[in-house]
Amino acid sequence: MEEMEKKKNKKPLIALLAVAVLGVVGGTFAFFTSTDTFSNIFSTKPYSMEVVETFESPTNWTPGTTTAKTVVATNKGDVDAAVRISYTETWKDASNNTLPLTDGTNRAAVINFASDLATKWIQSVEGGTTYYYYKTKLSKNQSSSSLIESVTFNPNVEIDVTNNCTTSGNTKTCTTQTAGYAGGTYTLTITVETVQFDQYKEAWGTDVTIN
Repeated sequence: MEEMEKKKNKKPLIALLAVAVLGVVGGTFAFFTSTDTFSNIFSTKPYSMEVVETFESPTNWTPGTTTAKTVVATNKGDVDAAVRISYTETWKDASNNTLPLTDGTNRAAVINFASDLATKWIQSVEGGTTYYYYKTKLSKNQSSSSLIESVTFNPNVEIDVTNNCTTSGNTKTCTTQTAGYAGGTYTLTITVETVQFDQYKEAWGTDVTIN
């Protein structure tokens, strides 16, 4: 009898063990995970160029008169820079008609380039435009020289003169009137371009070598 009771008691134990095993087999396991975040900071240097023009527009520009004009570029940033300059000229008469830059023999306005032009600047004609490249890169607080020193109204230029005379009795009155370059306006437009030095060839599409 006792033995039978022991056998009866064993069955529930086996059943419980089976349930326990199933519980382990059917359970879930946690995973080991790790996440790393890296913040990479890229700081740029400031790029800053200053261009200063010294010029006073004359209102009574007469043949033979020379007017000072300078343009200087200065690197105010931390990035090395390259500099190039180009310019255009126009003459308009008193009626705003376009005049040629020469009277057939002489240039009406003569640009006086700096005396150190050959040693400081490189002239290059590209796409029909004449550029002047400053030969040396500009580091912080360095300045270019001025390409131009002054402009002269050529004293040998031909001035159109018309004399209108009228006579009244014994009196003859003549009025002299000038035209063309006299009473006209000359405009010199300077364009200064700067770019970071290590990209100037690609940016400007040039083969000029700047040291």
